[in-house]
Amino acid sequence: MTTLKFRRAMRDAAGAPRHVPIEIVEGYRPPTYVGRSYYFTTPSGKTVVHHPNAYGWRTRYWPSTLRVVVGRESLQVRAWTLLGHVAAE
Repeated sequence: MTTLKFRRAMRDAAGAPRHVPIEIVEGYRPPTYVGRSYYFTTPSGKTVVHHPNAYGWRTRYWPSTLRVVVGRESLQVRAWTLLGHVAAE
């Protein structure tokens, strides 16, 4: 199985879109889709601005933190399962 197919399978298992990065952590943790999408706030950061160009004051951009988090041990276990799944297709 190629790395691309394996990453795609991890994202699909987590229910994440295909452009989201994968973060590998220690331990056994199934693939989970975590984080927050991008957003804009006022310069103080207290108020979320939903339509930043509609107002006229300055806004601050916060990038997305969305990612798929999966445990290293979980990867080893799932690799055998996914290999069988892909071979059956």
